[in-house]
Amino acid sequence: MLNQFNKVCSGPERVAEERVRNTTHSFIDRYYNELAGIQQQGLAEYVQECYDSCLSQLRQIEFCLVSDPFMARERSKSLGNEVYALRNVARTIKVQVEDARYQQHRVELESRANAEKLRKAHISSAWSEQLRNWIDKLSLNLMLKEVKELEQQVFSEQSSVTPQDLFVHFKELKQKGLEKATIHRALVEKETQHITNCDVVQAIVDIVSSSLPAEESKKFTAQADVILSTNSQDAIEQLKEIDQLSDRADEIIENEAVRKETVKAIYTTLKATGFTVQKPKIVESKDGVREVIIVASRPAGNRAKFKIRLDGSCTYEFDNYKGQTCKKDIALVLPKLSEVYGVDLSDSRVVWSNPDDEDAQMKPIPSLTMNSKG
Repeated sequence: MLNQFNKVCSGPERVAEERVRNTTHSFIDRYYNELAGIQQQGLAEYVQECYDSCLSQLRQIEFCLVSDPFMARERSKSLGNEVYALRNVARTIKVQVEDARYQQHRVELESRANAEKLRKAHISSAWSEQLRNWIDKLSLNLMLKEVKELEQQVFSEQSSVTPQDLFVHFKELKQKGLEKATIHRALVEKETQHITNCDVVQAIVDIVSSSLPAEESKKFTAQADVILSTNSQDAIEQLKEIDQLSDRADEIIENEAVRKETVKAIYTTLKATGFTVQKPKIVESKDGVREVIIVASRPAGNRAKFKIRLDGSCTYEFDNYKGQTCKKDIALVLPKLSEVYGVDLSDSRVVWSNPDDEDAQMKPIPSLTMNSKG
């Protein structure tokens, strides 16, 4: 005769929030390090506007992380590609800006400004100041022709341009330069998107893999390799797959965290209620499902067995009891799981075999696994 009791257990919501908060905080730290590296290498000035925008968004996400970790995670995922694109875009633009033609022409601009300093000291000073204050190097490089034309007008013998006039002219040139730079940076970003995708995927793997069981980590890394090895020419499609990979990682980590909490609660509760508990172990069923098995017993041969899957479902059974005597152990174990450890128990279903035969020895019967509602 067998008494069997089956139920689904779902972990507390706080586990998910804390896991999301910790993971997102790791990404935030990585983004800050990436931006700091760009600044230290002197690349920020080539993507200044985008750099400032990323830094501002990152601070907002960090503030949001305290009150709404899930929203912070989504904003962090959206920001990741933009952050990792900066270095590649800046390097490409730096090479273009440092082109010999630009360097030679800039020397000519400064030389002519110095030559005219004696004749038009105030204009020369204002001119140099405007060039120094033109922080975005790409927009300046794209407007060199117009800057040269303005220089010829300002320093001609017939010129009557004042410093205020010069300020207005430069303001117009800078605006046009920024518009051109925005278009150019978008083209460079598209050309380097595959490299950026590799950086994004590597960051996800570095942070996520360490939080997964060995087998899950191996599978996750293999999935990341597949994304980078396929559709290498379709960067946009890669971005979609990277986003899906990140979502899967979140789900796996969250489920694993919930399962660990559930395993810990069940193990502790069984010991506290007088069972001798074997060390939990992970097994894989014939259909490839990995489960944590917890087996506990009493000296009389009574046995309790729990199976916890990664999706949060939990099957447990009490057997080798006589009659309905297992009710006593069920009444000891299950309430503690709910009251002491906050494990919610729902959708219970009891299967009894000859419950009124107090002397009959119960035999195992197939267990029923309930899906987790959590």
